[in-house]
Amino acid sequence: MAILMADVSSWQPESDSWFRKLADVGVKAVVVKLTEGTTYRNPKAAAQLAAGRRMGMQVHGYHYAHYHNSADAVAEGRFFGTTAKALGLSTESVMAADVEDPGLSVELTGLTNVFLQTVKAIGYPHTDLYTMASWLTTRRFDRVALIPKNLWLASYGVNQPGVDNVGTWQFTNNFQGLGVDMSYDFFGHYTTRLTGTLNDGVARVPTIRFHTVQPGESWWAIAHQYGHDMDKLAALNGKTILSVIHPGDQLRVN
Repeated sequence: MAILMADVSSWQPESDSWFRKLADVGVKAVVVKLTEGTTYRNPKAAAQLAAGRRMGMQVHGYHYAHYHNSADAVAEGRFFGTTAKALGLSTESVMAADVEDPGLSVELTGLTNVFLQTVKAIGYPHTDLYTMASWLTTRRFDRVALIPKNLWLASYGVNQPGVDNVGTWQFTNNFQGLGVDMSYDFFGHYTTRLTGTLNDGVARVPTIRFHTVQPGESWWAIAHQYGHDMDKLAALNGKTILSVIHPGDQLRVN
């Protein structure tokens, strides 16, 4: 069974009440943006890490990359790692490179490995790469040569990640209307910190189900059919129970 993991930045709140909403929908881990480039630090990072811990979540960090050469990659890796140390982030936490900026070079395997090797040398052995699924399929990364083997990929509006045996799949940027990115963590890299793998090492992607609205159906009737609370069903589709639904509309039901 895949477990939910959220990622947050300064765009999201740092309050316990907001993080409790994540916990209430089953989120088991949160990855907090710590740094970007060599100068930006998320001003909410300390509070977001603390709120995640108070809600019983595993907490991790990510860095938004801008590196164009090896010197950049080393400098950004040091900035990320030393910031994590200053924030008291556990060395058991995952440190992820967020590599998606459109200004980056075409082939990024070598620079990403230099960045992550720098992070490891600072004392964080557990690393990962976040990027778009399309950047794997267009070979901007050599999967075999990459240091991280889990891989956290973003791919929206589909019912599969689009790349085989991905460890973590970010499938939406607005989970249940909370304004937060959400991922399935198939192998527990972020949510259980297991040294082995789940599901015998095979990513079993949850099947996303949809319901076609029929004439005369209401939010209550559809929610009852699938054993849902109608408010949660509406939120899952970015709506409220006051939103009008029409025959033929497609509603996500899981």
